[in-house]
Amino acid sequence: MDKLTFLFNHLTKTYFWLITNESGLVVERGQTKKFPDIANKKVRLVEGFIFSPLFSNKRLEVPPATKSQILESIPYLLEDNILRSIEDYHFVSSNRNEQGEVSISLVPKTIMDQEVNVFNESAINVNSLSLLDVSFKVDTSEGFLIIFNELSILSFGSEWGWCSETETVLSILKKSLEDFNCSSLKVFQSTETEEINWDKYIQSDVIIDYVEGELDFLEKALPHLKQNLNILQNQYAPRVDWIENIYKWKYALVTISLVIGLYFTQTILDIYQNNSSASELLKKSESLYYSSFPEESKEEDISKQLKRKLRNVDFSESEPFLITVQNLTQVIFNNERVSLFSINYDLGRNQFIVEIQCSQFEDLEAVKSTFIQGGYSVDVGSSKRVGNSILSEILIKKS
Repeated sequence: MDKLTFLFNHLTKTYFWLITNESGLVVERGQTKKFPDIANKKVRLVEGFIFSPLFSNKRLEVPPATKSQILESIPYLLEDNILRSIEDYHFVSSNRNEQGEVSISLVPKTIMDQEVNVFNESAINVNSLSLLDVSFKVDTSEGFLIIFNELSILSFGSEWGWCSETETVLSILKKSLEDFNCSSLKVFQSTETEEINWDKYIQSDVIIDYVEGELDFLEKALPHLKQNLNILQNQYAPRVDWIENIYKWKYALVTISLVIGLYFTQTILDIYQNNSSASELLKKSESLYYSSFPEESKEEDISKQLKRKLRNVDFSESEPFLITVQNLTQVIFNNERVSLFSINYDLGRNQFIVEIQCSQFEDLEAVKSTFIQGGYSVDVGSSKRVGNSILSEILIKKS
């Protein structure tokens, strides 16, 4: 999808905007006094640049510290560098550079409140907004000067920038170029600006690109611009753009959804199979019970009948019935290579007939050895191979 980039002249309250496609080509342009006029543009990303003499950029030397500690110290360090109270300003800062300095952009909170309200009322999610003064991509020893009639912007990339009256900017131009070791100056000059005698201000060569206004400048300068020190932070941070996030992560979200869907499908299938197996086992158990005790009524609850049968069994010389069952199942379940196929109890011989399924005969011997160590008498009955598994019968009773 396309990207919308706008330039806002705060003094004239005018927005100049471009829409570029994924290849970076300009597909639409315009200017407006009303930001909502841009609201109907279908774009993926919105970023802006803003300039005004009311904004300022500072460079402060700070001691080595964490990001949070530096942020806490900045208000105290700025108090002597601004005319108004620091409480009246919203500021953002860069990371500490190798020279021990941070770059800071300051904007009056009243202006921030106004602009963010305009964005919100227009239902446009502006992803980033930077001061034009510090938003140029520059090479070493390179600077930019933009002249819009009586207003100019001087920029040394992310290092420092300034917006003020043209005559004031030109008067300090030579000193600024020396301070930043700048030997090359790229100038964007409005055709409406009066002719400038550059020899009066600097001795180095000047490369001038004439522009017809802010919109023409934005299109020509776009390759040189980048978002730096986004002022839409903290309480002014843009709202989460869920549509943008979904678009960005759509393939990952589809993959995750498929994995989750397959997981729940498999879980539901396992539950269904387990329920089916449990129902089938219950039916076989009832069939076995009534075939062993044909005189019992099928109308009465089978659990009550089974309890009466168990009360008649003499366990005085043997281990309690349920404890034996518990031990049998625990031994089998503790062996990962063995599974329980069926378990029956021969009341006359007072022994359990257990069918287990294993991968090899060594597994059967391991189970047998465990039962013997637990004090049980174990005999191995018939065995047969079923596919890749072995189905074996073992007879167990307490010694």
